[in-house]
Amino acid sequence: MSRQNSFPRRKKLTYYLAALVIGPLAVWAAEPVRIEKTFDTIPDPEVSLSSMRGQVVVRGWEKYQVHTICNVASPRMEIDTETIPHTGKAERLQLKAHAVDPAVTPSEENTDCTLDVPAAASVDIQNRQGSIQIEKLTGQHARIESADANITATDVGGHLTARSMRGDIDIVRPAGRVEAYSITGNLKFTDPTSKDLRANTNSGHISYQGDFSPAGQYILSTYSGNIALVLPPSASFELTAKTVKGKVENAFSLKPARHTALPFPTANSLFGTHSTGNATVELTSFSGRINLRPQP
Repeated sequence: MSRQNSFPRRKKLTYYLAALVIGPLAVWAAEPVRIEKTFDTIPDPEVSLSSMRGQVVVRGWEKYQVHTICNVASPRMEIDTETIPHTGKAERLQLKAHAVDPAVTPSEENTDCTLDVPAAASVDIQNRQGSIQIEKLTGQHARIESADANITATDVGGHLTARSMRGDIDIVRPAGRVEAYSITGNLKFTDPTSKDLRANTNSGHISYQGDFSPAGQYILSTYSGNIALVLPPSASFELTAKTVKGKVENAFSLKPARHTALPFPTANSLFGTHSTGNATVELTSFSGRINLRPQP
């Protein structure tokens, strides 16, 4: 008798366990979630975003608000927000995407965010495995960092710091101080008006297109990559270009360098002044080629 009654109990237990397994899977398979929020801020707030992967776009606008739209790929992820102060207009806004389940997969970590922020905002954006694009910002600083993806910064007026281990960095029309660093990525600068620009990459190439600002300082270095500068014929600069195993190619007419202590130019180095030498330019590569040519 007891043996006959045991079968129904086992069958019921089997169904119960199956429900435990299938139920959570059905929850995690839900559609991506769109999160949209607006925060009132002071004219020049500090805005930070930390994400795991996906695309991040930050745009400056005239409103004293931060408008966020984030598409979260999975309910295993969520976005925490914190404003300081907690009531009234925010002086600081922090957003962080993080996993709520340790079993989250890389594809589920994907979080695409677009932020419209006051143009005078300072931003700090970290996106571990995703691309970052910022534009039209005039705040005191903009710090952007990604491990593997590309970084693009357009029309940024404050102190700009961009870091990517393996991604390319493309900076267009910067006006403030610029620091760009990568290990294997390429660095590209287009029409800067910055007076202080420093760039370093280990194996990537560096390209610079545009003029130099008076009294500006430009330091570009790479270990095995090439450095290419395309400048207007009227550019005014004092040049120091050195490479150990590469070659320096120059299409500008240079006068002797004002610093007479520098060694005599060779195929691997070049020192001289073009026009009145208003800007200081230092180019260094261990095994790459350095090339300077005028714009057509």
